[in-house]
Parts: sequence; structure tokens; C-alpha cells
Amino acid sequence: MSGTYEALADIAAAARAAYAGGAHLRVRSSGIVHQVAMTRWLGGHLMPGPACMVGVSGWDPGAAHPDHGEVTCRRCLKLHQPAADGQLDLFGALAPGPAPQQLPAW
Repeated sequence: MSGTYEALADIAAAARAAYAGGAHLRVRSSGIVHQVAMTRWLGGHLMPGPACMVGVSGWDPGAAHPDHGEVTCRRCLKLHQPAADGQLDLFGALAPGPAPQQLPAW
């Protein structure tokens, strides 16, 4: 079992190294370029993946490729765009509606 774990660790380390220079991510032959975020992979290893969390052909580490082009994924751009004051929006754009009611303190 440790041989499998070590093989997965080597694959994950190679994938992280491929994106270390600030590369973005493209899935197979798609024309969409994603922002990169580290995600949990097999065995708990960290692997680069699309920041928007779009599916990448299952767990295939060969489905994603580094790309040095500009990010074109609208969801990645929206999710990782800081607010005007530099504060990240916790819940994204919420639909307008009535203010939430205050819960009683217990």
C-alpha cells in the first residue's frame, strides 16, 4: 500500500511543480483558461485544479494542463475578484431581499 501512496505523492508533486511558475489551467483541448487552486486528490494529496471547481474528467491528473494565457473562465474571474475595498465576499453576490432576522442569543 505504501508504494501506491508514494506513487500518488510523486504524481501530485509533479503536478504542483508544473503550476509553480504562476501558470493557469486548461482542461484538455478546451479554450477556457481557469485560475488554479489546490484541491484534495487521492490519498489526501494536494493537486492543482480549477478554482471554480468545475469537474475535470474525474480524477485524471492528465486532463489538466498548465496554460500561461489570461484566465477566461467567467466563474473563476467572478469568484476570485476582490471587492472594491479589498475584502473578499464571503457568500458571493446574494439575491436582493429582506434583511435576515436576528436569531435569539442562547
